[in-house]
Amino acid sequence: MVSVRTAKAKGSCFEYDCQDSLKKLYPTIFRTSERGFQLQYDLEVPNGPVFECKRLKGISWNQLVKFYEKLCKVSKYKEIYLLFKSNRQPCLVFYNNNLQAIRSYTIKTFEDVFNVPFVKHESTRKRKKNEIQGFKPQRTEHIIY
Repeated sequence: MVSVRTAKAKGSCFEYDCQDSLKKLYPTIFRTSERGFQLQYDLEVPNGPVFECKRLKGISWNQLVKFYEKLCKVSKYKEIYLLFKSNRQPCLVFYNNNLQAIRSYTIKTFEDVFNVPFVKHESTRKRKKNEIQGFKPQRTEHIIY
């Protein structure tokens, strides 16, 4: 049996959730790890914003500021969003509210910032199972009168 670190799996699932949720707003959004390069941020829109996804047990304000400022140094884009989720909490967005002011940070819910609902992506196991079941002959019921 192959063991998988749950922390890594949890973060990867969160990236897929964020990507699927933002697809309506940004159809060209992609995961940087899928393109063969690993950057500081997880999701990118060509010539658009970048997103870093953090799925942690708990997170403090100081940690958020540290992650965001590190992202600002690495990213060449002005529009940067830090998407994060703690256990049993909604998805929240940490961003710079005023691009002219330094350290004008805001935290809002995902739905308030992007005006789209946060959705969970369909599991690849479920998708494969549904595809396989779709090819099976349908069970027919015979009704006797």
